[in-house]
Formats: sequence, structure tokens, C-alpha cells
Amino acid sequence: MSDIDDIDLPDIPRAPVDPSGDALGPNRILSDFDLDREYPNRPRNKNPTLPFADLYLSLFEPLLANKKKKTGVGIRGTKALKPHEIRRNIIDRFISRWRNEVGNDIYPALRLILCEKDRDRSVYHLKEKTIGRLLVKVMKINKDSDDGYALINWKQPGASKSAGDFALRCYEIIKKRPMRTTPGNLTITQVNSMLDRLSLASKEEEQLPIMTEFYNNMNASELMWLIRIIMRQMKVGATERTFFDAWHPDAAALFNISSSLKRVCWELSDPEFRMDSDDKSVSLMSCFQPQLAQFQKRSLDDAVKAMHLTPEDPVFWIEEKLDGERMQMHYENGNFMFWSRKAKDYTRLYGSCFDDGSLTRHLRGAFDDGVQSIILDGEMITWDPRLDCIVAFGTLKTAALEGIRNPYGDGPRPLFRVFDILHLNGECLINYTLRDRRTALERSVKNVHRRMEIHEYEEAREAVEIERALRKVIDEASEGLVIKNPRSVYRLNDRNDDWMKVKPEYMTEFGESLDLLVLGGYWGSGSRGGILSSYLCGLRVDGNHLKPGENPMKFRSFCKVGGGFTANDYSKVAHMTDSQWVPWDPKKPPNEYIEIVSNGRGVDQPDVWIRPDKSIVLEVKAASIIPTDEFRAGKSLRFPRFRRIREDKDWQSALSISELIAFKEEVEKEKAEEEKRIEVENRKRRTGKRIKREYIVLGANDKPADFVSSAIEGCPQLFEGRSFYVMSDATIPKKMGKAEIEQLIKSHGGKIYQTENAVSCTNIIGDRNNVKISALKKKGTHDIIRPAWIFDCIRQHELDLQRGHKGCYIIPIEPRHILHASGSAERRATAALDQFGDSYARDLTMEELSKLLHDMPGTFDRTFAADFVKGLDELDQRELDELPGWMFKSLVIYVDMQDQGQANKNLKPPECLALFAGARIAQDLQDPDITHIVASSNRQRLQELRDMIKWRPRIPRIVTKDWLESSLEARTILDAERFLPVLSDDR
Repeated sequence: MSDIDDIDLPDIPRAPVDPSGDALGPNRILSDFDLDREYPNRPRNKNPTLPFADLYLSLFEPLLANKKKKTGVGIRGTKALKPHEIRRNIIDRFISRWRNEVGNDIYPALRLILCEKDRDRSVYHLKEKTIGRLLVKVMKINKDSDDGYALINWKQPGASKSAGDFALRCYEIIKKRPMRTTPGNLTITQVNSMLDRLSLASKEEEQLPIMTEFYNNMNASELMWLIRIIMRQMKVGATERTFFDAWHPDAAALFNISSSLKRVCWELSDPEFRMDSDDKSVSLMSCFQPQLAQFQKRSLDDAVKAMHLTPEDPVFWIEEKLDGERMQMHYENGNFMFWSRKAKDYTRLYGSCFDDGSLTRHLRGAFDDGVQSIILDGEMITWDPRLDCIVAFGTLKTAALEGIRNPYGDGPRPLFRVFDILHLNGECLINYTLRDRRTALERSVKNVHRRMEIHEYEEAREAVEIERALRKVIDEASEGLVIKNPRSVYRLNDRNDDWMKVKPEYMTEFGESLDLLVLGGYWGSGSRGGILSSYLCGLRVDGNHLKPGENPMKFRSFCKVGGGFTANDYSKVAHMTDSQWVPWDPKKPPNEYIEIVSNGRGVDQPDVWIRPDKSIVLEVKAASIIPTDEFRAGKSLRFPRFRRIREDKDWQSALSISELIAFKEEVEKEKAEEEKRIEVENRKRRTGKRIKREYIVLGANDKPADFVSSAIEGCPQLFEGRSFYVMSDATIPKKMGKAEIEQLIKSHGGKIYQTENAVSCTNIIGDRNNVKISALKKKGTHDIIRPAWIFDCIRQHELDLQRGHKGCYIIPIEPRHILHASGSAERRATAALDQFGDSYARDLTMEELSKLLHDMPGTFDRTFAADFVKGLDELDQRELDELPGWMFKSLVIYVDMQDQGQANKNLKPPECLALFAGARIAQDLQDPDITHIVASSNRQRLQELRDMIKWRPRIPRIVTKDWLESSLEARTILDAERFLPVLSDDR
């Protein structure tokens, strides 16, 4: 948890944003009127929401029971459902019931079920002890009674098994004195409304009435689950992905690009509706779920194998892992927005434009002149310009707030290190390789010294290079490394081997191992509830550090260790220290034995402490020794982890302050020698020059990149002076993504906008009824034209250029081009065609011509078709390519006359042209271009034919005459596999 996740940000003006980006702010509670205005197409429930009790009775409790259930045997020996199948059934039943009894708006329920993902409600100003104190007052019990003490000191073990589980501890105590013994009548909507009020209450006198109202209207079980929701610690045995998949197939994808439960529930209320591929891409001013780095493999060699190196591209990248806050920056035409990894909005802290914030006011000139919009992924860290180094992450909030108060001071400041780019000038880049994205990043962003900088990387080929880099970051007390596959694409909300972190604490061969004495313990929570889950360790005071008359059994706090323990380790520690622990009394600390604080501040006081001569020694491994004022020793360990219990040592042989100083000097000496060795190795290291691929910054060049089609050089721009808003991909007459259509328009001079109101004459392009198009239809303010019109305009333009016409002519819109339009637009479109549907303004394709002839009144039989094809024989062959009657033009067919019988009569030369519709008829089997052989089913003859053609580079297909006739009737070339000769034994 970062130090800025729960802070109250100052009230700094923010730039306006598009409401569809769902960035309305966490502290804003919208009325129904506001919701209707912001989300006019949101689903409406037909009935009131279910009671809150039904939520835990039909969902939470069954899921929790299934979490603990083992796969067994079903009825009459049949195999029982697996836990994940039962889990899905429970969720499906609840969602089905909601749709049937309530309606299609499941947002009220889902924001309680997935409370930790709900960013529309701000954090509650409540921790366990605060809730405990409120419940003591609500139930009017003495805080010094057993129950009152147990509520506030919930981690301490007692007679029950609820230690470490605060909600369960509350349930046990409330059950003794409930206001209700049966489930209450509060609905899910009412609970949400009360929780909204609770999230805005920051003082106890505001919180107490709300908690009292909950207590008066809920039984003990309901209150237990309510507390879990407030703490955002549900843990019912089902992830958000399970709920998303049950709600809608595209729910997880939409959440990954928006981080909004509201959008998932409201835009995907119809399970039959499917998102376009372009709708699953990151978009400006909408928070996405970033890609995460995989945990370290067992060895560095395994990590390199996971990079999938090839002889052609044997390279992976090594980046320093920064000790900061993962942050995404969105920028468009002077406006900024920032979000953390947990989708918390930090725009007010870092800045919404070039005139405010602790960061953005310094970013003028940070982008290439051609950049209009961009999304960057990186790490926000604290930089101290006086020391010229990174400062500990815990100072980030202070530095940012100070940067607002004193923008041009010389104190610590936020520094945004950028390592990826996801969006550029309307183009989503997540499907480009990391190498291509990096090139785009370097061409789009300019370093602003110690404000925003592109994060550096180095290329590597072997595991030894990771080891060398890791030694370097250990020397610099850095966070670790991230190794990346430059051939990989960006995977939203995924943790995979393409990005892999390597931290010093994961490595067995690096770092210091020290023998430290345990001084105190901290009670655990969750799965470690009821036991001491972490320990305060210290150094023995000796030599000049021990004042005259002081107890020689005196220790100073040095570090806190909680990682690396197994269940057996905890059990062994508990056994060796049984009955020796003493509760910590803040008023009477054991200063005779333990010194904790330094300069009036220090580490959290332990829950219990132990005399040094009764304690044990732990071997602790760490990455490095660092200075600190958090512990009394003045130094501490970076990434400490437990390794083993040193049963052969006691307090007298534990590490002392003098021994630590000597040890550190020895380590520094070894590091100096290692640096010399690395310098020698670097001289021998072979270097390779990487050829960078050209990557065009969209909008930054005079001629934008065209990934789909390029305009004919030297010709006028077809769409020059016209503006377009593309709202979906194309499905007919060919499939093409939204981004590809936009590039096609740009390459012909058109301008692209991302809103229908950008300019008054915007052409709205769309081909399917997605959420945005449905909303625009409902407004009735714009005509929506299919992408087929774009394709037809470009095709006609190219035909005109081939004929020598240099002007640009936009064809009129026809009825088939319209997805949605007013009556007048439909009348104008109809006027563009004659009575048979032939366009006055453009050339028909052969397919359209064939359909037009087919639909005309009168007979269009095969005889007419043959004569018609003969009449077309003198026309430009390029215009016949798509005519069904000319579909065999590219084929060379050999008709085997042997044993054809009736075929000989039908396949006379005069009928061949009509029958084969343009195919070339091979006169003998030696023709090297034969594509198909029409033959009988005689087994012996077929074997002869196969022997004659099996040596050909391209083996012709052997078919029956039915293939020819059926293809002509179907007006397309049918699959030859359906017309293979059926073998017979005829001789």
C-alpha cells in the first residue's frame, strides 16, 4: 500500500474532462438527474433492489463455504462438481435472479461485491480500531470490559479463533447483544446510500449515527459482511474476473481499459451485445489496468529462457526497478490526467494543465510538436536536486504537496520516469511490440531534466549480464531489476513472463546475512491471525556505544522481519519462546533492555516484548545495509528476510553494533574489488549495434503513416477539408478496424476527431450498434454513415485517376451507406440511384452488376448469361474480375474424355466458354498450368491420372463435372473437396 493511496488532496482546480471517461471524482455523489444527464443510456431496473441480507445469504456465504469445500463424490457415485464449477453456478444463479427480479442494472450489487474495485466511492476514514471504538459506543459497552478490549485489540489471541480477523471478532461480540436476530430489511440501494454518507464523514460525531443506523437494522451476520465491505477485504473465494465473466464476456476487457465498475455494469447490461476490438483498447482520459511484472523465476537462467530468445533476435532488456508509485499520464491538447495502479486519481496532485500542479507546470516542451494526445506508463519517484539522487518512496506525498506550494523551490520534487507508451495521436499502441513502442516513445517525448525522463534500459543476451546489473543496483541500494521481452505486446491487467522482476531478496548469492536477536513481536491478521507474524530485531550495544553503568544486556532496534517464515518456523519460534512474552506498555517501556525510538520517532511499538536472555537469534538475509532514523541503531536492512533460527547462539553472540560497523567496512572493500573486476569484463564484452526500425509519430510528420492504403503520389487529397469521427470498425464489404479506417481517411487528407461535436460538419462513421452509436441514435442529432461509403469514395477516386481525371469528387451517399439518418438524408440517398438501384455517380463492381441484372424483371437464364459473357469479352479484363460469370478466369481446366460418357456430349468446344465462364481449357495433360482436372470415378483411370501428375510442383485438383455446374449455380467457386470422384471398380 502506497503512502498516497489514502491522503486528502488539496482542492486544486482541475481541467474539464469528458464525462464518458468516468473521471467525475470519488467524492461526488450523483443524483438521479445527474446520472440521467451523464449516462442517458444506462439501464433501468424494473423493481427495487434485493435486500442486503439476500446478498450474503445467496452469494457470500455459499461462496465462502465452497472455498473450504473439497471435491467429493456426487449422488449415486457420480463425480461431484469441482469447486470452480460450483463457484460459477452460485454466481450465475445470483445474476440470473437479479436480472429476473430486479433488472439489468447490477451496479448497486457489484459495487458491494467488488468493493475494492469501486473507485466511485472514496475511501472510508475508518480503520479497525476506529470501527471497534464506534461499535463500543453503539452497543454501549465498557471499553475496558472483555468484549470492549477484544474489539479494540482485535489482533491479540483469546479464547476464540477470531484473532487477526476483525470482522469475525465483531460478529462474535455483536452476536451476544444484537438489535436484530433475523435478517434486516435494508435493501442494497439503501446500504449503498448509507455507505456514501459514511465515506464523506471524517469525524466520529458524523460516523457514529450512521453506524448506529446499521446496527439497528442488521443482524450480526449482516454487520460482519458490512464491515468486510467497509474494510474492502471480502475474500469470498472468487476474484473479480470470475464475476466479470459471469456478467458479460467482455466485462473484464472493459474494466481493464476503464477501471470503472459503472461502465462495466451499464455499458454491458445486454449479454448479447459484444464490444468491437477497438473498444477494447486504451482510450484517452480513461484509466486502464496496467501490465504487471511476473515474480522472479527460480534462477536467472530460467528467467532468460522465458524471454523466448531466437538466433535472429537473441536480445532482452534490463531496466532498473524504481522505488516509487506506478502512474499513468494522459495528455490531450494541454490537459493532463494521472492515475495510480489502483485507479486512484492524482490529477489534482501532479497537475491538470501547464499552469498548475507539482509536475505539469514544468512540462512545457516535453512533447514533440506533432503530439496532440498521448498516454504514458511509468513510475513517479521523488528526486532530491540537492543530493542529486532518488529519495525514499515515503516522501513522495510530501514532495508533491511542497511542489504545489513552492513550485520552483530546490527541495525534493516528483520525477516521472516513463518506460512505456500506450496511445499516440488517436492510435492505440498496445498491440505493437515493446521495441516499436519504445521507438515511438523516444520520438514523442523529450526529457525534462529531473521532471519527466525516459527510463533507460540496456540490452542483454545472457544471465550473467542480469547478475552484473543486479550487483550494480545493490551497490546503489536500488529496488531491483525488471527484465523485458522487446518482442512482446502490452497485456492489460496481466502478470506474465514478458516482464519479470528480479529483486535482491530473491537471490541466494547476494546480500548480507546477519544474526540478530528478537526483541519484540507483532500480532498478525488474516491467515496469520492469532500468532506473532513479524518480529522486531536488534543489535547488541557494546564497546564505546555502551555507557558506564548501563545494562550489558541492552539492545537497539535495527529492523523488522516478517518475510520468509513457514508455518513450521512460526511454530518453532512459538515453542522456543513460550510463556516469555510480555505485553508492551507504552507508558512503561522496557528501556533497561530495549531502545526503540531515535530523536522522538521510530518504528511501530511491538505488541509484546521479550527479555534478551530469554529470546532467540534469527539469521536474517538482506540486500544491503542502509541509513535510517526509523530504528534506534541509525541503520537498518533493505529487504530483510528470515533464513533460519540460530539455535547455537544466544544474546551474547548475537550481532553487536561494533561488529556491524566492521562487517560493513569489509563489504564495501569487497564491492570496490568487484567493481574493478566488472570494469575489466566490460572491456572484453562484445558490443552489437542495433538497427532501429523506423516508427512514424502520428501527426508529427507532414505525411502521416498509412498502415492500410496509401494515396497515389502527386494526386489531390480526396477528403481534404473534411472531418470524421469513426465510432466503430467495418464489417462490410470487408472487415477493418477503427484505427485502420482512421488511417485510411488521414492518408486521403481527412481530419480525425474523437467526438461528434468537434466541428459542425463532422462525418460520423459507424457500422454496428455499439454503446456510443446507440446513444447518438437516441439523441437524433447526427446521421451515421457506414464505412462502405469511405471505401466507395476511394475506389471511385482511384478509377478516376486511372482515367486521367485529376479532380476530387465525393460520391453521393446511397441507401446502403446509411446506418442511421433522418428522413431528408434517406430521400437524398434514394435520389442517387435509378429505378433499378444503379448509381448515377460511381462505377459498379462486377458483383453489384451481377446482382443488379439478377434482380431485374425478366429472365436471366444460363443461355443469356453465356451470350452476355461473350459480349463482355472485349471489355477491360480488370473490370470482369468480380463477376460471378467470370469467376473461372484464373483457372486452367483439363477435361479428361476417357470414360466420361455423358460428359463427352455436354463438354463440346462451343459450350466450353459458357460452362467454364472464362477458364482456359487445356488441350492435353502436359499443360504445366492446369489447376483442375474433370474426370470420372473409374478407379483405374483415376490412379493413372494421379501417377501422371504427382511429380508436378503444383498438383491439380481432380473433381467431377458436378463441381462446375454447382459452382455456376451458386455463383461462386465451391470447395473442390465436396466434389471428389467416388471410386468405383468399373473397368
